[in-house]
Amino acid sequence: MEFTNAQVSEIAKEWSTFIRNSSKFTLLQNDSIRVSTPFSDSFGDGIVINIQVKNNRYILSDQGYTIWNLSTNGIDVTKKDSNRNRILHSLLAPYHIKLAKDNAIQQTVSRHDVPQAITDLTQVLINVSDLAFLNRNNTASIFYDDVQTYFGENRNQYSFIGPIYVPGKSEIKYRFEYLFTPTTNDFRLTKLYTNLSRNTMDVIIGILSDTESFLNANYGSNATLNILIDGISAQSKPFADGLQAHGINVYDFKNKDKIKDDLAVKTA
Repeated sequence: MEFTNAQVSEIAKEWSTFIRNSSKFTLLQNDSIRVSTPFSDSFGDGIVINIQVKNNRYILSDQGYTIWNLSTNGIDVTKKDSNRNRILHSLLAPYHIKLAKDNAIQQTVSRHDVPQAITDLTQVLINVSDLAFLNRNNTASIFYDDVQTYFGENRNQYSFIGPIYVPGKSEIKYRFEYLFTPTTNDFRLTKLYTNLSRNTMDVIIGILSDTESFLNANYGSNATLNILIDGISAQSKPFADGLQAHGINVYDFKNKDKIKDDLAVKTA
């Protein structure tokens, strides 16, 4: 079927009518307007924008809702220099949209530019909420950020150094993100992985074999190799069990109680 110009015009008119009828502008206490758009964020919540006027400039804002919603779902985008924070600012910059001190995503424009600003801010809020769904490389970086934040904020409960590099018999040096010492002469070298597969299981077992002599010579029989991963799924559990069978402890980062039991400093 081929479209005619009349059909194209009809569809465009219907679309404009839908957007107009689906959007709601509400005056709030004479000093602001609430714009309820027909669009939703990644959590299924409607995109709502607040408009205020100061010194003849129009301030459009989500009033901090988008970042609050992400944080309540365990996604922190506010930590400076984190991967999430860098991505956040890369989404705001092309539209000249700023992040306010109260984590509100906002834009200040002239009266003439308000319609375009509503469109731009709506798009940005959708993009920012999509940080809940990131690609594999970003997920790995964010997992490392979350682990670092957790242990940094709970430094009084854990004794650790890191990262450290351990040489193997092959003369390859292996990076361990942490060396935990829950008690005297208890050395728990820990690597981070976002998930487990057959290949990663084989690699980890190979690391243990290659570094075993060094670990025994420098830490004695109390040294263990530990893996911290971003959730144990049904698919990865067989590989976690395989590592456990080789004496390699696997910890689910989501299970903080187990992490505290085994890695936190033991009190008398």
